[in-house]
Amino acid sequence: MRILIILTILIGGCASTSVTGTVSENNSDVLILSILVQDHLRKNDGRDINLAELLQTDTLKRISNSFEKVELKSNGGYISVYYKFSESRDSKGIKLSDKEKELTNYFRWTERDLKNLYDGEIRFDYGERFYRVKKLLLTGR
Repeated sequence: MRILIILTILIGGCASTSVTGTVSENNSDVLILSILVQDHLRKNDGRDINLAELLQTDTLKRISNSFEKVELKSNGGYISVYYKFSESRDSKGIKLSDKEKELTNYFRWTERDLKNLYDGEIRFDYGERFYRVKKLLLTGR
């Protein structure tokens, strides 16, 4: 009986699903934001972030109209950066470099409903692990 329950849990999985391909292509701005936040966390030892500062480091101005708000929160085992899209978001016009395209294969993209007012979340390891991107969460809206 225990084996049946364990198999059911493993087969059913959790409420989130791991996605790649078209989701990562349609969210190039989220990928760029995660890279900018990662660099910012490394330079400032995981301190607070400011959207205006992040947009200044985006020298190509690819995500200047994509985000309305970002917020940093520390959790057990990881750091979360929540983001909210702006109404003028246009992620289809963003061109990624070859290095950025390669990163889409290594990041874990997950789509699920978030229980807050944000459109997504980027999870990072703490500083002793060099603020590596753990997971990119997107809302299923």
